[in-house]
Amino acid sequence: MQIPEEFGQYLLLKKLSEDLLGETFRAGKVGREGLERVVLLRVFNGRSLDGEGFAQRLGARTPVQQALRSPNIGSGVDVGRVRNYSYVAYDYISGKNLATLAAQATKARLPIPPDHALLIVERLALAVAVAYESRVEDERVLHGFVLPHLVMVSNEGETRLLGFEAAPGLREAAAAGAFGPEVTRYLAPEALTSAAVAKNDDVWSLAAILFELLTGEPLPAPPPGGYGALVDAATLAQEGGALAAPVAALLKKSLVPRAERVADVVSWHKALSKLMIDGQYSPTTFNLAFFMHNLFRDEIEREGQELQAERKLDLSERVVRAAHAPAAAAAAAFDTREQTGVRQAPVREGTGVYAYGTAAAAAAPKRSKAPLWIGLAAALLLAAGTGGWLLYARDAGGKPGPQEARNGAAPAARPKAAAAAAPTQAQIQAQINAMIEQRSKEMEDKYRAQTDEQIRALQKQLEESRRAAASAALTRDERPAPAAASAPPEPKPAVRTAAAEPEPSGSDGADTRPAAQQPAQQSAVPVPAVDRGSAPAAGNTAPAATAAVPESAPASSVPEVRVGDLVSGGAGVIPPQRLSDLRAVYPRAAERFGKTATVSVRVLVDENGKVAQAERIGNKVGFGFDEAAVDAARRMNFRPATKEGVRVKMWHTLRVDFKQP
Repeated sequence: MQIPEEFGQYLLLKKLSEDLLGETFRAGKVGREGLERVVLLRVFNGRSLDGEGFAQRLGARTPVQQALRSPNIGSGVDVGRVRNYSYVAYDYISGKNLATLAAQATKARLPIPPDHALLIVERLALAVAVAYESRVEDERVLHGFVLPHLVMVSNEGETRLLGFEAAPGLREAAAAGAFGPEVTRYLAPEALTSAAVAKNDDVWSLAAILFELLTGEPLPAPPPGGYGALVDAATLAQEGGALAAPVAALLKKSLVPRAERVADVVSWHKALSKLMIDGQYSPTTFNLAFFMHNLFRDEIEREGQELQAERKLDLSERVVRAAHAPAAAAAAAFDTREQTGVRQAPVREGTGVYAYGTAAAAAAPKRSKAPLWIGLAAALLLAAGTGGWLLYARDAGGKPGPQEARNGAAPAARPKAAAAAAPTQAQIQAQINAMIEQRSKEMEDKYRAQTDEQIRALQKQLEESRRAAASAALTRDERPAPAAASAPPEPKPAVRTAAAEPEPSGSDGADTRPAAQQPAQQSAVPVPAVDRGSAPAAGNTAPAATAAVPESAPASSVPEVRVGDLVSGGAGVIPPQRLSDLRAVYPRAAERFGKTATVSVRVLVDENGKVAQAERIGNKVGFGFDEAAVDAARRMNFRPATKEGVRVKMWHTLRVDFKQP
């Protein structure tokens, strides 16, 4: 692999994306031991950006980068300038920006599910809210330029907002007309009039992004009457139905002039979180990660191969030679580089950074490359949060290689040829597989804890429903018989339960069988009637009814079926019918190990044909199959069940088969 282009103290390893703001690279920070860390380098070299003016605004925001530390905000490393190009470096995020994600979903005809859309925007709102609660020089931190190009969604389903450092300069450029609709449609109208950023400007941007993710269509230019009618007429890209009423109401309160808009992002985030809970949405980073791997499977695998190749990058001509030269020569070699004034941030472990070494390692004895690889991957596994697909492993204790111990030689005196003692590919792959399997089990345990409480609540709801149904049936079957007259009463039919076989009768209730077939007990002598639904008990008898029921006798009461009642199978019940295919994402871990499975999922289909609840039934399969099956079931659409022509709720069982082609 050839040496990449130099950019100050960085090597540009790969160009990831390009937009009107500039370019984004995966870059390596160069140190005395080679590549010290890999960063996400955002270079603001858009044609319409004023290099000098933008650089001044960016440099003034360095304290903001240092102050903001949140799981949903990109962790800044550097702010600087090289050859009149300003840049911001962040801890590397293995994933895609939101603009790329939305474009790929459209291209693949796989709309972003509402759960994922709400989760992404809720995380963004939380990031802006956390910044708003932070202060730098006694002023709250505002963004003012939130758009999909500055949002990263990792392959593990995490969302991070970038650009707090660059937002003021970008906003100034937008007011000067530097950007087209690709950018300006996400900005509040005030941002395009040179107005100072306000605390609710980002509310507009978040609403614009949410509208696009839900509908699959970008927010158009403001209609003459405002966005109210447009939001009411919008449909979900995945399901085809109208936006949920609470979501539509929040959008309409956000896409309005500043004075009428939701007061600030903190209030907006609370409103969004509440409607997500009340609306029975089930967003998880685990499911979002499945979606990412389904969209970018090949690119994710290719990125792993590229990272592996970059770790083997030969920098002997530029770095390694300088590291072994006298101190003065090394300093001279580095002085030939262009001075950028970049802050030197020490390598921090546990931050999700792909670390290749540290500057402190220069003073330590040189060790075998094999344990170095193993240790670096171990550190990455701890840092990845929800887990990444790692390529190397190392002894966490940093001990010398076995060859050094056998030779008894100091590690520094070991020749380069000792690298042949590195683990074989099979050994490395076995270690990777073990770590992936362990991580999959941890994720399954975490997901189980989240769903156990939901399952218990559903079981309680089902038990209460059964009790209510049994109570209603008992009330019908145990109606008191009419009081006996003074004269010997004529016999009446005995009381029967719903489970008893019906006997032929006329429309008026009289026994229409031939006299020879009628029971002999039907005479002037009363016969006790026994409730067949329970055991006989003392006093639980009543005079037998007469063979003919008077026309004035009240008809048997039948409970009225109402829309939304929960029913089970029976007479007059038509079960739910599928209207959409069952599309389950094949778990990456299972696919990697060649696993197949069948998972049964029980869904509660409501009166509108939507899945209100979904739960796995039977034994847990593992390898992500259970979660993928439940997620697929939740996204199904049905023709609702009916009872006597009335739309009702009903449980329905689905079978999800995972088979590799």
